[in-house]
Amino acid sequence: MSAARIAGGIVALIAGLLLAVVVVISFTGENLVQPNVSVAGSSRDGVESRLVAAETLIARSNLLGDRIQAGSTRGEPVDTDGGGGGADLVFSNGVAAPRQLASSWLQIGGSEAPILPEAKRIKGISSLPYRNAASFEQPGGRTWRSLHNDPVRYGGGWIIFGVLAALGLFLFARGRVKIAEGEAGITIERFSATERANHWMTASAFVIMALTGLVILYGKPVLLPLIGEAALSDLAWGSAWLHMGSAVPFVIGVSLMVVFWLLHNLPTRLDWEWLKRGGGMLRDDGENPPARKFNAGQKIVFWGVVVGGIALLVSGLVLMYPFLFFGYDTMQTAQISHVIIALIMIALIFGHIYIGTIGMVGAFSAMWSGKVDRNWAKEHHSIWYRKVTGDHDADTQLPEERTT
Repeated sequence: MSAARIAGGIVALIAGLLLAVVVVISFTGENLVQPNVSVAGSSRDGVESRLVAAETLIARSNLLGDRIQAGSTRGEPVDTDGGGGGADLVFSNGVAAPRQLASSWLQIGGSEAPILPEAKRIKGISSLPYRNAASFEQPGGRTWRSLHNDPVRYGGGWIIFGVLAALGLFLFARGRVKIAEGEAGITIERFSATERANHWMTASAFVIMALTGLVILYGKPVLLPLIGEAALSDLAWGSAWLHMGSAVPFVIGVSLMVVFWLLHNLPTRLDWEWLKRGGGMLRDDGENPPARKFNAGQKIVFWGVVVGGIALLVSGLVLMYPFLFFGYDTMQTAQISHVIIALIMIALIFGHIYIGTIGMVGAFSAMWSGKVDRNWAKEHHSIWYRKVTGDHDADTQLPEERTT
């Protein structure tokens, strides 16, 4: 068995186990939306009361404000009682029987219904100098939190580990797609230096945004228990700035890709034929469906990146400038949309990376050196090969052309 197949089997096994863990947790874990921390105020004599808690929180906030003004918060412990209040905050892990409480909320009878009325937006007066600060209760946040903490987070694990497991299993079963006639030893130019430089700039920016985005999305549930609050705080802060900064070269790169390759990626009748025959990915005889410079699979990636990139740009701008044009509702929709689209694009790029590297012999050189082997081009992009070489061998002609 080849090294590539062994590597595929290892990836499939690891990703499959991680996928199983995510699936189990997503169905058995506690609902992340339910309350999981309660706090009360405790005086020196051990008596707990809401009044003590309120006074302690006020003292803590005032002290924190003083330290912020003095510039001495970093690395300094905050005295919760303010230096003389004689009280502290007592934290407990959640409420009693949270699962039973959540279940009871879902089975409200007629007599219990009045205790859970439909939440309404509550507004007041705020001295904070930005829009929407006076919105004290925004019920849509409950829906956003429910989607973000459960379906989106767990769904992201399903997508990422599921795609990795599928690609690894395919490589294990299929092996690498080889050049049927072997390498000819003669290359032809496929991409210019400008096209390749733009591709690698765009790819690098996307990888940075993907990694930093995953840190932001999974930092609290995954990284916090491993590296602690201080390290996660620094990592999340740096990730947020890297994420926004990398958007600039990504948008520029995608825009240039449209200029370079738009005409080559317009759908044609050949694309449906290519898809029906699986792009020749399941056979090694070289009888692949004809394709021009880009086949249907590459066109799917191109349009996925272009359309997805536009959607990420729009939703990202809404999040980068909070409350500038929109309120809470639109920002929540933008955040959920941003995450879902990003996760789908990550899965799409996984497939693109697989085909362009280990999945197909001879494909990587197209974007590395800009040149490809003649036999590779003839097998996978026969129409483009004939156009650039002038080789009108009958084996590379379309079926309808062979009859004329």
